[in-house]
Amino acid sequence: MGGMSAYRSVLAGLIGGAVGTLAMGQYWTRVAPLVEGKDEEGGKKEPKTDEHSISVIGQQHQPGESSTAAIGRVAYEKTEGHAPGKQTRAALSEAVHWGMGIGSGALYGALAGRGNPVKGAAFGVGLWALVDEGLVPLLGLQDGPAGTPAKGHANRLGAHLTYGLALGVTALLIDALLPED
Repeated sequence: MGGMSAYRSVLAGLIGGAVGTLAMGQYWTRVAPLVEGKDEEGGKKEPKTDEHSISVIGQQHQPGESSTAAIGRVAYEKTEGHAPGKQTRAALSEAVHWGMGIGSGALYGALAGRGNPVKGAAFGVGLWALVDEGLVPLLGLQDGPAGTPAKGHANRLGAHLTYGLALGVTALLIDALLPED
């Protein structure tokens, strides 16, 4: 295989980001419930206001709302002047999730060059640490670190690691499949 052009790397990252986002969704569906387990009462706890906020602009998410749902809802409210309905809210959350995953994949391709599972995993862990554990709570889009149990942090790390591995493997495969420059 010859050298990777920036275009090839970004294209491989875009496709890898889509596959990584799909893999992350599977993690949340299949693995996260096993890690999370059940609380003492055997059910989910009622969501509440974040008492551990580290946000510099105040809590932007609603109790129990994911960060992607909060981003979609806030953007909708700013542009439309009212809250979205339930179906629109779910669609916006998915759109933000996929947009972030694919966009992050393109960034990975631009930064990492040739796809690599180890680089992909490191990139996923970096996203978890910098964005999910840092920027997102600082912007009030999810509870502050102390407001999430350890299992929640572990699940988010696992989801981002899964994303990064799938991204790195897919980008490597896409590079092998693309014709030479």
